[in-house]
Formats: sequence, structure tokens, C-alpha cells
Amino acid sequence: MENEDKRIEELVDKLMANDSLEKAPVNFTNDVMSKIEALSETKTIIYKPLIPKYVWWLLGLGFVALIVNVILNKPSDSSSLSERYNLPEVSFDVFNNLSVDFSSTLMYATVLLAIMVAIQVPLLKQYFNQKLSY
Repeated sequence: MENEDKRIEELVDKLMANDSLEKAPVNFTNDVMSKIEALSETKTIIYKPLIPKYVWWLLGLGFVALIVNVILNKPSDSSSLSERYNLPEVSFDVFNNLSVDFSSTLMYATVLLAIMVAIQVPLLKQYFNQKLSY
């Protein structure tokens, strides 16, 4: 066993004696850093909003539809909106028969969720702005 270890050690010594250490070029660090800077300059960060535009459009259209529903179903003293402007009669009976009773626990949970979202959105926005700053 010791004989084999000595032979392996002699072989390694011969290989190390014949081989010289490699040295890096003089401007190696500068060349690497210039390539890294060139890569970081060409890579641009594209901002993608968390909520896409089509979702905002759908929310806007839903809000407008809700406002129109409130205006058209609003009882008036003298005449209805359709009679004033000679519009055809439109019925929105789907919402008239709808009655929903929420428990107090659900209301508290909804309020707490709204508060937490209102707190977290600015914090996340600040975090990502700092992360993306140069």
C-alpha cells in the first residue's frame, strides 16, 4: 500500500515539475468587466403592469354599465328617462329580485382584506421601484 502511494506521489511530482502554471493575460480583469458592462447596457428592463389594460377596460365598462343601470332604474317623479328621450323600454329585472344577506364575520373579513390590500400595494410598489432602480 505504501509502495503504491509512493509511486503515485512520484508520478504527481514528475507531472507538476514538467507543467508550468498558467497566467492570466495582463488586461484580463478589464476585458471581463468591459464585457459585463456591455451586456448590462444592452439589456433593458421592460415594464409590465400588474393589471393589464384589457382588465382596466373591462372594469371601466362594468362601472359604466352599473351607472347606466342605476340611471335607467331610478324612479322619477314626472316621467321616466325612456319617455323623456323616446327610448325603447328596457327591463333589468335580473337585479330587482336579487337579495343577499352578508354575515358580520364576512363583512369584517372583507374590510380587513381591503385594508391589507391598501397597505400592501404601496409597499410592493416601493419594493419593486427600488429593485428596478439603477
